[in-house]
Amino acid sequence: MFRKILIAVDESSCSERAGRVGLAFAQKLGAAVVVTHVLKTPPAYWGLAAPDMMRHAQEILAPWTELGRQMGLELHAEPTQHDDVAEGIVFLANRSHCDLIVMGTHGRGGLGRVLLGSVAERVSRLSKVPVMLVRGDGKVEPSTGLFKRILAPVDGSEAGRPAFELADQLAVQLEAELQILHVVPPLPTPVAGPYSGSMTPFNWGEILRAMEEQGEVILANAQKQARAPRVKTVLLKAQTRREADVIVDFARDSQADLIVMGTHGRTGLERLLLGSVAEGVVHQAPVPVLLVRAVPAPPDVSQAAAETAHA
Repeated sequence: MFRKILIAVDESSCSERAGRVGLAFAQKLGAAVVVTHVLKTPPAYWGLAAPDMMRHAQEILAPWTELGRQMGLELHAEPTQHDDVAEGIVFLANRSHCDLIVMGTHGRGGLGRVLLGSVAERVSRLSKVPVMLVRGDGKVEPSTGLFKRILAPVDGSEAGRPAFELADQLAVQLEAELQILHVVPPLPTPVAGPYSGSMTPFNWGEILRAMEEQGEVILANAQKQARAPRVKTVLLKAQTRREADVIVDFARDSQADLIVMGTHGRTGLERLLLGSVAEGVVHQAPVPVLLVRAVPAPPDVSQAAAETAHA
């Protein structure tokens, strides 16, 4: 479980909310905290003095230091400077041996997000430790209790196992309800065309039933592995909707206050073209989303040996 948490703050409202959630979470887990504000190194022609920038960063961190003291937390405030804010956050997390990063996100979508990018998105792609992203307009208030219903979307893959195991561990430690959700993905729409006549027609109803049965097996296996005090399993069909939309709507309806899910950490053109269920959830979820990086699959030893022998 988390022993040291890095909370990245700035002067935005979403950062304020993320900071409070992060401190309450650390208090609940008995974790130490490093709170930081990353100064982006300005171009020389701006004429900004480094001491002035550092003084401003310390002014931003001072209230968090005082709040941490009031909450009885072991908290260290450390402003840092880096050419790239996201890289600076990840670098400090690694150097400080933090095992969780908490930060705010505006959750903007569409073309503006694609063109402008997002520090939170870059951190979640670069970080090897889990990242909790907190929307500025989210519903969770630390003062009213923290994470009583944890939603864990599962797909049965090995890549998603670390996220499920973490969700279960958190549910045990926080004595929370664990909601395990499997979404049957939408089927592709058959397209009629000049070359479709010779193709063997698919029995879409049969395929859907098989996917539902597979989903039930995934949920049964997850429930068997869970150690949480209260477990609820749900299977939903996306039909014509995006899986991310189904997850977000279920989170609202079930009053989940934390979503824990895996991410493959794609970068570049692949991420832009293929999209990501986790990315879609982050940009819409009304509650914090804890992203857990998938563990790379171990190399196929037999295949590697064969390639070596062939070489």
